Amino acid sequence: MKKVLLILVATVFSFSSAMADVMVTVGYSANKSVFGVEGKERNYDYAGTLEKTTVEYGAFEDSYHSIFAEVGNGIVGFGISYVPSSISTPTLENTQVQITNATSTSETWQADFDSLMTVYGIARLPKFGLYVKAGVSTMDIDITETNASAVYKDHSDVDGLTVGFGIEKDAADTGFAVRAELMVHEFDDVSGNNGSGVGVADANVFNVTEMMGATATISLVKNF
Repeated sequence: MKKVLLILVATVFSFSSAMADVMVTVGYSANKSVFGVEGKERNYDYAGTLEKTTVEYGAFEDSYHSIFAEVGNGIVGFGISYVPSSISTPTLENTQVQITNATSTSETWQADFDSLMTVYGIARLPKFGLYVKAGVSTMDIDITETNASAVYKDHSDVDGLTVGFGIEKDAADTGFAVRAELMVHEFDDVSGNNGSGVGVADANVFNVTEMMGATATISLVKNF
């Protein structure tokens, strides 16, 4: 997916060089996101017997910064945004029965959404500085855990879609502007295990579905 995004970016900026009245926009954004996800985890005991199935819906929020660049003709355009830092989930705790002596241990799990990149189209509406945006995103999910039996594998190139709207107001004749926008997101399902599959001793098998979220953003923008 990242290769596709890079090809799209190169195509967009190559196309822009041939456009008349090209407007280039760069910006820095402060974001506040809320994400929700449904998770199913199956825990197998020291004998490989299904001990517990847990299905839960959880939500978390995080604040982070991003940068973006756009090219267009002042009415429609294309852009790319990038989050240089991680978007982090809270730490979750689970109990697992181990194969060595059938005793229970406490294990923790936490994930970081890294390298979130979005390629999008933007269309400015004729009144009030309103605009609409839609695009495709990709990110990596890095998992950190204290797991006595094994570790969860990280996931690369988790893809998603985003759509939303905003308003842009110029700061006099400085070429600067301020944007406020709201975007919603949906990402692909993710599944994995701790190195052992269904029916294997000490296996933890998970499925993550319904990864959705919403982001409120304030941006400082410079138009050229």
